[in-house]
Amino acid sequence: MTSSLVAAISWAALLGALAAGCNGQAVEAQPKVPSPEAAMPVVAGPTDGGVGGDEGDPTAPVALPPAPVIEAPPGALEPFYAALDRAERGLPDGRVGIVQFGDSHTAGDHLTGFLRRALGGRFGDAGRGFVLAGKPPIRHYYLRDVRYGSTGKWGAELGGKKDNVGPFGLAGVRAHSDRKDAIAWVESCEQCGSDRVARFDVFYLRTPTSGTLGYRVDDGPWQKHPTKLTGAAATAADARQAAVLSVPVAEGRHRLSLRPQGKGRIELFGVALERGTPGVVIDVLGVVGRRLGHLRSWEWDVIGPQLAARAPALVVLQYGTNEADQVDLDLGALARHYDDVIALIRSHAPGASILVLGPPDMGVRDAGKACDKLKPPPRGAPVDLDAGVAPECVWHTPAILPLVIATQREAAARNGVAFFDSFAALGGADRMDVMFHLEPPLAYSDHVHLTQPGAELWGQHLVDALLAGYDAWKRQALASGQP
Repeated sequence: MTSSLVAAISWAALLGALAAGCNGQAVEAQPKVPSPEAAMPVVAGPTDGGVGGDEGDPTAPVALPPAPVIEAPPGALEPFYAALDRAERGLPDGRVGIVQFGDSHTAGDHLTGFLRRALGGRFGDAGRGFVLAGKPPIRHYYLRDVRYGSTGKWGAELGGKKDNVGPFGLAGVRAHSDRKDAIAWVESCEQCGSDRVARFDVFYLRTPTSGTLGYRVDDGPWQKHPTKLTGAAATAADARQAAVLSVPVAEGRHRLSLRPQGKGRIELFGVALERGTPGVVIDVLGVVGRRLGHLRSWEWDVIGPQLAARAPALVVLQYGTNEADQVDLDLGALARHYDDVIALIRSHAPGASILVLGPPDMGVRDAGKACDKLKPPPRGAPVDLDAGVAPECVWHTPAILPLVIATQREAAARNGVAFFDSFAALGGADRMDVMFHLEPPLAYSDHVHLTQPGAELWGQHLVDALLAGYDAWKRQALASGQP
């Protein structure tokens, strides 16, 4: 979706839906809790005679909300902006690595795919970035701008899944096999948005019992690479080490295939596709259903070196939706988790900026699934409470979500990192049912996940805010005489 189309369906669509009365709000069902709706001015148009214009005047302007901004202490985003500047000037060190940890909003790659195209269009394409090795046997793994697959028998350990054991690695997954007929592959392709590669970086685990990794480029001969941990590092009973194998190729479209080559099991965390040219590369590290606390609890003796190897200019923490759905959520513990994870990131990637990316709205109904037995209104029709929609079946923002967002904002300020309020940028409270009933819909029927147009609208707001900050930084640098 182009930025012009995103703009066309953004506030115009939301305002039109609100004017039609399809937000389905009910005062009785609205949680009486602190919320950030004050960040979104009341929108009034000519249909309601509000502050947007004179009553009954169809030409009166509608009051639009202010453009969302990145909340950042001075200097918090300077490493990221400096990397963008080097990329824009085409300097040899102009690689802008963005690492985004997150939940299903990240895992779906709609948001990050939009960022990849939007930022890459201005600053250049430095490669597809980190992906899993092939297609491990886990649910809900779908990425864009890359082709991938697996054959033969593979196992996988998924962080946060019951009875799965770590280490899980940078993307929360470790794939493994000892079968020579098991092959995992990734490739760039003509249809991929990032269609060229000059180097494959294979992230794997070394242990005293690890086997030999076989790899080949395209249809070339199989090469061997031992992954067994030896020497003093292998003396401990639980000895392990994260490692990276770099496989250079002539820049173009290529496939890298991986398989066990004997002498034990190989364990793979992922593969990064790099071009070695100035531009933006985005690592999509989302796991469906996970929270920041999961990332905090995973093995940073493995994650940390892998994060350092990715050399990010910006690390994004995109969480909050699953926290808001957690029955026993402890906001104090959540605040401490942000402190801990930010400290871990800084210890392994001290030169990176950090952005806490708040969640979008989500919808709940007080009566839950019992409301599904009621006949819904026709597709695209406004929700009319007076027509028989019970208050307990009205979709509304859960009371805890604004408190989660407030905790994120405070954690970002406390730790001197940036924060973006996605909730406010997309309209504030009680917007999910509005977005679901638009054409095209911006949200799915679960009232939690955004469709591709919805995610791209979210991405457009984020890109606009990032670039506004970057352009202001450049103007300030120019005014101060910096090169």
